[in-house]
Amino acid sequence: MKHLKLFLISFFFFCTGLVAQENMFIIEGDTLELQREVKGKLSLFWTQEGHDFRFFVSKGKRMLELKNTKIDGREQEEYKDQLKELTNDTDLKTHEVKFVLYSLKHFVNSYNTLVEENYTYNAATPNIQHRLGLFVGLSNNKYTENPENILAPVVGVEFEFFDPNLAPRHVAFLQLRQSFKQEEYRYSSTQLSINYRFKAFYFSGWDLHIDAELATFLYSEDRVRITNDNGEVTAIKDEDGFSFTAPFSFGIGSDIRLTKNGFLSISYNDIVSIVLDGNGNFPIDFSVGYKYNL
Repeated sequence: MKHLKLFLISFFFFCTGLVAQENMFIIEGDTLELQREVKGKLSLFWTQEGHDFRFFVSKGKRMLELKNTKIDGREQEEYKDQLKELTNDTDLKTHEVKFVLYSLKHFVNSYNTLVEENYTYNAATPNIQHRLGLFVGLSNNKYTENPENILAPVVGVEFEFFDPNLAPRHVAFLQLRQSFKQEEYRYSSTQLSINYRFKAFYFSGWDLHIDAELATFLYSEDRVRITNDNGEVTAIKDEDGFSFTAPFSFGIGSDIRLTKNGFLSISYNDIVSIVLDGNGNFPIDFSVGYKYNL
């Protein structure tokens, strides 16, 4: 029994080592962990270093890195000749292949389809990644009636969609946001919005982005003051209801990496809107939160 336990433990660590090293390669003296994108007679791999992507192909026992060096700002596109040499047993053309993942993947799949009778096209490999975020903050709800300019607490959740290979600067996200009533400010709202984010400055550890709120479905409750011609309050009425708007409001923010998959998020929201009129107060809408790569 003791020998059996030792055997099972050794076998477990051996298998674990095999799994851990499945995507590890030594290329020109560098040990690299590569993501396999396409598997076939010609296989495609990639890895990310900061904001730069490196692409590799393998055929038989040969593995090489695709090159696209720049000289005086012009791309030399050596990868086209490399791919042409690797696929010279077909009539595939390389002049329209771009040095981005989706184009290289399409080319490699096309080659494998020609040379492998029962090849399964790998185009369904998902590139879209997701990120979930939670946040809290304070807002004076600039686009509501708030004569005393009172700050109200807000909480919310975001769900992001982005492609780190094809469009790393561009993010689409859904946001669910709740604004709460205050003693002297009886406005509250629940809103679901569709948003776009552009990373104007994009580095490995942080980014500075611009947010655009494109469409919002809103349920709100408010206590409205009714005034006469002299500006005197004559009545107070409670209102509630649903609305849909396309505010095209803009804000700025930053995501700061804390761990491999975790980020601190800081946002200044609803600074200006193309469609909505403000109440005359200076916009105050700040939030802080945490995001996690799913």
